[in-house]
Amino acid sequence: MWLSEGNFSYSRVASTPLLHTTMQRLLGVGLAALLCFWGAIYWRAQGDSPWHRLPSKIETRELHRTSHAFPVTIRAFRAPASAFRVAGKHYLVASDWLKQTKARVVVNGGYFDGDGHPMGLRAGKNVEKTKLRRADWGVFWVKDGVAHLSHTRDYDSSLRPDEAIQCGPRLVVDGKPTDLKPQWAHRTGVGIDRRGRVVLAVSEGELSLDEWAKIWASPSGLDCVQALNMDGGPSTQLAVNGEPKMNVNGGWPVPDVLAFK
Repeated sequence: MWLSEGNFSYSRVASTPLLHTTMQRLLGVGLAALLCFWGAIYWRAQGDSPWHRLPSKIETRELHRTSHAFPVTIRAFRAPASAFRVAGKHYLVASDWLKQTKARVVVNGGYFDGDGHPMGLRAGKNVEKTKLRRADWGVFWVKDGVAHLSHTRDYDSSLRPDEAIQCGPRLVVDGKPTDLKPQWAHRTGVGIDRRGRVVLAVSEGELSLDEWAKIWASPSGLDCVQALNMDGGPSTQLAVNGEPKMNVNGGWPVPDVLAFK
């Protein structure tokens, strides 16, 4: 309504609970967006760490990215292919797998069914433990200290690899990221860099699958010529011997892991 006091006229808007609620929501959304923005700027300012050596032949680094405006840490490790192992048979969380295998680093392995049985090929110590699955996946395998990544249809089981695991999809093929759907989840992967070393990495936070592939291929990322996606989501987990601050806890136990000995 309009009111008049002397020579001045003005309107007064009645205060209502609905108006207050709407304003509070708008302020809340604006504040959240501002915090996310400055958080992302701060996180980017931290920079990616260079590769540095752990007390072993293993090297590690951290990458910092943003997803949905939230910070994501990628913890990566690389070592000679001769240090790579695939371990299974038990159903454990990563920290217990670390003790079981006496490894330096472990990350979760491939997909498994509702009964905890691995899906696809698994081989360790030159012994095939589960059979190849006819799927549009890849097989990561090591033979005589050399790492390889083959599409399922191209994999030859007569090669009798020392270590092997089947999962998918492939993230990088011949240095180029594959074309993948933008599905978000915590991520785990394994790759081969330009010097033939094996790289293991997990994301502490959700990343889209296509962004995950680009990180593996990028020279400023993991710089791999071949890379394969592992199981992710609540399965993603990491344990590092003597470095508990690096550990990433998963949501449940897993039936196999990838390890550096």
